[in-house]
Amino acid sequence: MYRMHLTIVGKGSRGPLGELVEEYLKRLGPYAKIKIHEIKEETFRSPEDRPRVIREEGKRIESALMDDAFTVVLSAEGKGMPSEKFAEALDKWSEQEARPLQFVIGGPLGIDPVIKKRADLLLSLSEMTFPHDVARVLLLEQLYRAFTIQKGKTYHY
Repeated sequence: MYRMHLTIVGKGSRGPLGELVEEYLKRLGPYAKIKIHEIKEETFRSPEDRPRVIREEGKRIESALMDDAFTVVLSAEGKGMPSEKFAEALDKWSEQEARPLQFVIGGPLGIDPVIKKRADLLLSLSEMTFPHDVARVLLLEQLYRAFTIQKGKTYHY
């Protein structure tokens, strides 16, 4: 069984997005043990706060990173890949489920370059930018899709 850690800046949403997160976590249950570590989001008032916010959130993320995990940081400049390739890559990254996988989603102002450098892979969900609550849902959906692809289920056509 896959072991996954999602390290995410900010608290999860309530309402429809929160319900989607819960639904995908339930669907992922047979395939993976998933732990979500929510990192406190730093408050900001203006664009001038960006370097401070990214640095402070970066420190919090860094303290949550696992040394033995394959770490994937979601980032706009990351590598994009089709769902089928993502499904194949999960097995490789996890060394056939022997190694934990860690996915990192930064806050609204971005993610510290120090964290990006520590990543084993920068991954882009899209060339578009999404709020981190939506990125959380998209990541979980793609993980579920990847497992259904691996198992030959009819979710993915």
